[in-house]
Amino acid sequence: METIMKSHLRKVLLWLCVWCCTLSVTAQEPGPYYLSLKREIVYGGVGLGTLGLGTYLRSQVGELTLMDLNIREINSFDRIATEMSSPTADKWSDYTLYASLGISGTLLLGRETRRDFLKISVLFMEVMAISNGLTQISKSIFQRPRPYVFDEHWDPIRILSSNDRAAFVSGHTSESAAGTFFFARVFSDYYPDSKLKPFIWGLSIGMPALTGYLRIRSGNHYPTDVIAGYVLGAAVGYLVPTLHKKVFRRPQKKMTPNPNF
Repeated sequence: METIMKSHLRKVLLWLCVWCCTLSVTAQEPGPYYLSLKREIVYGGVGLGTLGLGTYLRSQVGELTLMDLNIREINSFDRIATEMSSPTADKWSDYTLYASLGISGTLLLGRETRRDFLKISVLFMEVMAISNGLTQISKSIFQRPRPYVFDEHWDPIRILSSNDRAAFVSGHTSESAAGTFFFARVFSDYYPDSKLKPFIWGLSIGMPALTGYLRIRSGNHYPTDVIAGYVLGAAVGYLVPTLHKKVFRRPQKKMTPNPNF
């Protein structure tokens, strides 16, 4: 529990430092996104608030043993995950997650996105903070035991830790989807006529799906955990950049001379 708390607190502090450093990039240059102090305080507050709340709720998860659980309570659609256990899939799900988060770094290769990279970084940190925070809150509320605890070799009187009771939703899948959908949304907004868009979107849709499959195959998550995590991450990754588009700005009134003077 203490290790999980420290991990989440490090995420909060890292995100806060990066956000504060890059928030100074409010001078508006040409580009599809508009940053303002008020708007970023709102989104930043949501990110920090959900991360903080999720971290606190995870720390309040009580003790439970497998003897208190019943595998029959798992629906037939999800029960297949209790038969899965692959350390290799577990390891590869980490790799696909890292790739999903790091893919936005390729935006440095484009001139337009490279010029606005600090601005894009602010949006990325907001996406990841909100996605991660909502994921942790969900895990804390549902406290769903992971499939591997139903393995026949699992000690039934062993106390389930917070991490053993954090199946819903899949954090790997939600963060993977948030990272790739953010990347595809940003790329499409900066390069709307690029011939690479179908490939970018195909990769962005497929990578979190692969991550989700590996989480099921490893015995860490049920199919519904992965589906819910995919939807959550994709929605956040897509909507945060969309809500920063300049078309959402309130048009400024222009002063026109009075013809009567």
